[in-house]
Amino acid sequence: MPLFDTAPPSLSPNEIQTLAASQFGITGKITLLNSERDQNARLTAHDQSYVLKITHPDEDASQLEMQNAALAHLGERGVSGTPRLVPTLSGEPMAKVAIDGTDHLVRLVTWLEGPLLSQSPRSAAQLQNLGAFMGRLTAKLQGFGHPASFRPDFVWSLDHVAQLRNWTGDIADAENRARVEALFTRYEAEVAPRLSGLRASVLHQDANDNNVITDPANPDLVTGLIDFGDMAFGRTVNELAITLAYALLDAEDLYTAIRAVVAGFASEFPITEDEADLVYDLMRMRLVASVCISSRQSRQYPENDYLLVSQAPAFRLLERLDRIDPRFMVALCRRSAGFAAIATAPAIREALTQGSYAPICQPDIRRSARIALQADGSRPDMPSYADPAFDAWFERQRPSHTPGCVAFYGIGPYGERRDIYTAAQFADSASPEGRNRHLGIDIFAKSGTAVHAPLDGVVRLASYNADPLDYGHTLILEHETDDGTPFFTLYGHLAKDRTGCAEPGQTVRAGEVIGHFGDWSENGGWSPHLHFQIMTDMLSQTGNFFGVGHDSLWEVWQDICIDPNLILGLAGESFTIDPNPPERLLERRAECLGPSLSVSYRNKLKILRGSGPWLIDYTGRAHLDAVNNITHVGHCHPHVVGALARQAATLNTNTRYLSEPILDFSERLAATLPEGLDTLFFVNSGSEANELAFRIARTAIGKKSSVVLDWAYHGNTGGMVDVSPYKFKRKGGFPKPDFVEIAGFPDPYRGPHKGMSVETGQAYAAEVAHCLDAIEAATGDGAASFIAESISGVGGQVIYPDGYLTRVYELVRARGGLCIADEVQCGFGRVGKHFWAFELQNVVPDIVVMGKPIGNGHPLAAVATTRELAQKFCTGMEYFNSFGGNPVSMAVGMAVMDVIEQENLQARALTTGEHLLQGLRELASRHEIIGDVRGQGLFCGIELVRDRETLEPATQEAEEIVNHLRGQAVLISTDGPLENVLKIKPPMVFGIAEADILIEALDNALSDL
Repeated sequence: MPLFDTAPPSLSPNEIQTLAASQFGITGKITLLNSERDQNARLTAHDQSYVLKITHPDEDASQLEMQNAALAHLGERGVSGTPRLVPTLSGEPMAKVAIDGTDHLVRLVTWLEGPLLSQSPRSAAQLQNLGAFMGRLTAKLQGFGHPASFRPDFVWSLDHVAQLRNWTGDIADAENRARVEALFTRYEAEVAPRLSGLRASVLHQDANDNNVITDPANPDLVTGLIDFGDMAFGRTVNELAITLAYALLDAEDLYTAIRAVVAGFASEFPITEDEADLVYDLMRMRLVASVCISSRQSRQYPENDYLLVSQAPAFRLLERLDRIDPRFMVALCRRSAGFAAIATAPAIREALTQGSYAPICQPDIRRSARIALQADGSRPDMPSYADPAFDAWFERQRPSHTPGCVAFYGIGPYGERRDIYTAAQFADSASPEGRNRHLGIDIFAKSGTAVHAPLDGVVRLASYNADPLDYGHTLILEHETDDGTPFFTLYGHLAKDRTGCAEPGQTVRAGEVIGHFGDWSENGGWSPHLHFQIMTDMLSQTGNFFGVGHDSLWEVWQDICIDPNLILGLAGESFTIDPNPPERLLERRAECLGPSLSVSYRNKLKILRGSGPWLIDYTGRAHLDAVNNITHVGHCHPHVVGALARQAATLNTNTRYLSEPILDFSERLAATLPEGLDTLFFVNSGSEANELAFRIARTAIGKKSSVVLDWAYHGNTGGMVDVSPYKFKRKGGFPKPDFVEIAGFPDPYRGPHKGMSVETGQAYAAEVAHCLDAIEAATGDGAASFIAESISGVGGQVIYPDGYLTRVYELVRARGGLCIADEVQCGFGRVGKHFWAFELQNVVPDIVVMGKPIGNGHPLAAVATTRELAQKFCTGMEYFNSFGGNPVSMAVGMAVMDVIEQENLQARALTTGEHLLQGLRELASRHEIIGDVRGQGLFCGIELVRDRETLEPATQEAEEIVNHLRGQAVLISTDGPLENVLKIKPPMVFGIAEADILIEALDNALSDL
């Protein structure tokens, strides 16, 4: 690869003028131009300018022919901004002239008007336009070929840069020489082996700022490119690499420059992922080639200052780049070209989305009290995390009602911009911006708080990073996705003792303690907290890793350090401050809603979302819902929601039109009921369903009188309050209506007859007989309807003694009455052993009322009866319900049935219920206040008494326990005539894990009484 041994031509302006006139017939003003190996001059004739190019005598003519062909090719393809060849007087593309006895080839090309890029102020827009211009040029050169483009000995061919390694000895400065040697070593090991798979084409190869033309009126607009003397065949991405190399020289912000050039180039000529991986290293090798060649040439031609025009800035740039993680720069190039910054990031992100993880702290952050700690000014009273006053401030934020057994955490969000990062280690040699955007999630708690591994891994790094505001004690674990893709988790600000994780290579299992929150003196000077971070790649880092990134490069950092919440699983509200907390909503509620509407719990809950058995409040805290039997198959079940949305988008109308949904759902419900209960009516609520059931019964028997159980509740309409002693006997109620008889409540624990035996059932049934006698005495007719929940809810979650309903149904029917089973709360598999709770008593009602669970919270209820009773109800008075049975409600009902069957929720209720009851009975063995534990499936009650002998009700204690559990993020409520029964009727997706949470929370509450 010899350089030219002879000097370039050196004609005077007058000689050049004479040459131009003789060969091209053009005369004008001559201005000499800089050039490395040729002699170039500007020829200005009238209003047109040209460049006269006198080639070096050693120049290969075929190279000039290639350049001429390329310019012609670009002209034919409509490319603007490149010179056009001016033929000689004889019509040839160039002339051969003798100068001092040596032949030279001479060409004339059009001058491109506008200042050089080197003379224009730099901007990101300009660099993006530069990249786009070179991308367009590259696209237009695809398909162009010429034999002379193959130049294996051409020193500026980036494909053959390795041949310059022997020239490093010409570099005078030892530090620069060592840096260049290191880059050659990296190139040979990591870059050269991958080049064979890249695209190749003919390239311009010299978009330096003295060859690029900008618009005179708009320096941000690149309009032209000159000097095709370095054209050669090579890897296509070399064009971008070379453009980048020159664009970065003395650039203030290297990141912005790289992103602009690469994005601009790729917008016009999309590069491949492999090319994006290598362009940064190829760019550095172009700089290496430049300093090697200039060092060699400056020794040969010390008088030619032009040869060193780029050397000093090239060395400065190489030194700056040497202080930047090269893999980060590769990631920047990838993202700028339209790819993920880290190739594996999308797959890792998806894999983590599908995973399940052990809590990183205990008690589990997801269920613990928390506060969103935003360092962006949203909390103006909050001290800096590095201010010793922060600890006291943080402690004051703990909600006053929070039980002592509940952890309190502060959550610092991922992606937050923080002004605190002003120390030297957050500055950046590549950009004036510095790093200030948080790459992890911070979890603040007391020093010594244990940190648990959320998933299996291996210790990659255990180090102490002692700089102020660094991590202090740091742990990095390495993990793999199911397909073997590695990723990493970082735990910063730990105490010195990293339990079991002191040495790289140690295995860690999910749930194991791997460290503890460090105190101020050992964690970098921060308030005690854990910085948790996920990295898809360690880049080139070894002893530490970045904890903050550049705001302007956030899209790059998001692929390197993906959202840690993929593992933590915190609700989004954990990271935000709600401008309308419960206190504000209570004020508004008092202004616009009726005061008789009750609100649960002493400390009110603002619930925003639900999922399965969980409710998420405005702070992002997950509350276990152990009482909301309305959402039978779980909050917001996607199958139910999807069915609702699809049908709502298709049709929602009334039952006066024929449609399949109401028939399909009727048949499906009837198939779950005993034979004969095959006729359905649909309404909107359990109250409305019970109203209809009474209308059917009263119409069929011609009587209004009814027997109800004491403390029964059947709805909130006027008609249902009339038959609900739980309402009319209490505060604000009224005397018993004369058409209602109240039978004694069959409570085998607190009532006059104890136990679950058949004899007890018979004794309580006799009280119904007395009511029937009273009706007959008053009316002269024994006909009456009887209604009862198949298991009593508001009566205290009471399971009736064996044989009770069997005998009651016999007595009622013997007097000509009808039996109504209220399954609003207890139906649809909740009792586990059967689909309907009345089946526990081996009875078949005349009318079955269904409510709450049937629609999973959607306003849907139903009445099932016999064809005979339905016929009797058909008296000529039309029954119509505008919304009952509408297609949307039917789609919801069908979806609920799908979920019950497909997820085996009835069997789950049985298994979970048995486990729960066993756990509750174990609590009763340790806590004297528990007088009785009762239930079937997921319909359970705990009666609290101050004395197990006298059964003095522990009403106040029950309220305290309910509120204590609310403080633990477990939701139950009280019921029973004395409000001393803890009722547990969770969504049916409630499993054994949730049952254990409930049992533990109850144990905590009972222990704190």
